[in-house]
Amino acid sequence: MSKLLLRTEDRIVAKALEMFNEKGIEYVGLRELATTLGMRVSNITYYFPTKDDLVNRLSLDFSDLNSTLIVENADLSMQSFLEMLQKVFNNHVSYRCLLLSFVHLMKQNKVMALRYKKTQLDRNATLKSNLNLLVKQSYLKVEDESEIEFLISSIALVSRFWISEAAISFRQWSTEQQIAHYLTIIVKILMPYATAKGRKELTIFTKGI
Repeated sequence: MSKLLLRTEDRIVAKALEMFNEKGIEYVGLRELATTLGMRVSNITYYFPTKDDLVNRLSLDFSDLNSTLIVENADLSMQSFLEMLQKVFNNHVSYRCLLLSFVHLMKQNKVMALRYKKTQLDRNATLKSNLNLLVKQSYLKVEDESEIEFLISSIALVSRFWISEAAISFRQWSTEQQIAHYLTIIVKILMPYATAKGRKELTIFTKGI
């Protein structure tokens, strides 16, 4: 593909993300996007035949970005685990339109919904592995497997829906304040399971955000 074609495709994707974040995915059509870009709708549909295709591309980019962060880490510490989540939350802000329209997209975009099922399983498996590493490294103490599953579900729930809740309850806050608030919730979820070593790093992290 030529550099010109790549630039055109990248321009479409970048402007779509900007407009979707500003107005909401449901409220921006391909015609409006084309007008803003100063091109014909056919220029967009050459790359993305439907709006769902364009949204799916954004979802893929978002997933790829998070995949560079959400990895198993043999040298994981409580501090680095929370720093990883902080970076993921910043990615959420950059692609907030997808999370704000999450329920709608899962019903509307079948390709995206099907892929999400696998992504969710992969993410939860990685989270489980990292939590078990924190147990092995003596940052957490859990009695049985059900407690690990509880932590996975709780952290995943906050991660998946914090953007939507913040948009309703804390819209007057800065992005940094919102992220700090929801990371603090995760810290409080982890605290009852933390060893003295883990509590020390949880406290240090909380003071730093």
